[in-house]
Order: sequence, then structure tokens, then C-alpha cells
Amino acid sequence: MAQCEGKTRKGERCKREARPSSGFCSIHQDQEIRPPRDHDIEWDRDAITKAAIGFAMVGMIFFFRFRRC
Repeated sequence: MAQCEGKTRKGERCKREARPSSGFCSIHQDQEIRPPRDHDIEWDRDAITKAAIGFAMVGMIFFFRFRRC
């Protein structure tokens, strides 16, 4: 029998035997449907910038509003 083509959480190749109907074992059968997860996370820089500015403004408001003289 052939070796499973699935990847473990550590990124290593699975050592189990593949099912006859596909190249994956029963544990990694969902990997044959999904595309590889190399570039599925894209950061939205505009949203991150807006959130950082918002947090900075809220921090400044609290600092100047509640500071002790």
C-alpha cells in the first residue's frame, strides 16, 4: 500500500497507509479537499492602522481626562 500524502500538525508527512480510493488515510482525508494553507492569511493593513489609531486616541483621552495634577 502507498503512504498517506497528508501533513501532520508539525508539517511532517503522515506515516500511515493511504486508503485505496485516494492518496490519504482516514485521518487526513479532509486535506484532499482543502487547498494547501500556505498563503490563506492576508493582513488588512488599513484596518490594523485604523484600530491602532483608535486605541491611541482612546488612550490619550483617558490620560488627559483622568490624570492627576
